Amino acid sequence: MKELAVERNMTINQVIQKGGLNQTTISELMNGRTKHPKVSTIQKYCEGLGISLSDFFSDKFQ
Repeated sequence: MKELAVERNMTINQVIQKGGLNQTTISELMNGRTKHPKVSTIQKYCEGLGISLSDFFSDKFQ
C-alpha cells in the first residue's frame, strides 16, 4: 500500500483524505493489526490512489 502511494508521489495521508478513509483503519492495516480488511476499505484506498480495485490486485503494481 505504501509503495503504491510512493509510486504516485503521494503520502499515505493524501491517499486517506482523497479516499475518505479513517487514519486509524489504515494504520491498523499497515501495522498488521488488521489481517482481513473489508473490500470497501481497499476500494476507498484505491479511489484515493486513482486506481481500480483490479489494478490494486494485479501483478503490474507488485
